[in-house]
Amino acid sequence: MRKLMACAALALGLVLAGCQTAALPSLNLANAVTLNTIYGIENAYGVAVSAANAYKALPLCRTGTAPSSTNICARRSVIVRLQAAMARARLAVNRMVTFARTYPGIDITNVVGAARTALIDVQDILAEGAQ
Repeated sequence: MRKLMACAALALGLVLAGCQTAALPSLNLANAVTLNTIYGIENAYGVAVSAANAYKALPLCRTGTAPSSTNICARRSVIVRLQAAMARARLAVNRMVTFARTYPGIDITNVVGAARTALIDVQDILAEGAQ
């Protein structure tokens, strides 16, 4: 009798399960790739912040001297440009993350491109300061 009741309950459950209209969860591969890209750019921004802080921590170059292997120093003009570029990069990365969270189904290629460009500007300024 128990087996009969269990079979009846199972059959009734299967019949009622057919009425369910909710879709099964699925992985949207485009969003997963987008998340990896976003995390990569956030990490690149963190590396850029660390490099900028390390450059700003160097002693300033004296007037009329240039940085070299024997004279390790930071140029004031590079620091000023670096601060402006870091502010632009921070805004671009924050906007990218906010846009991706607000509109998860929309293509964010342009926003990611803007953040990458801002980070490349920071890298170029840091490379110029190292010369």
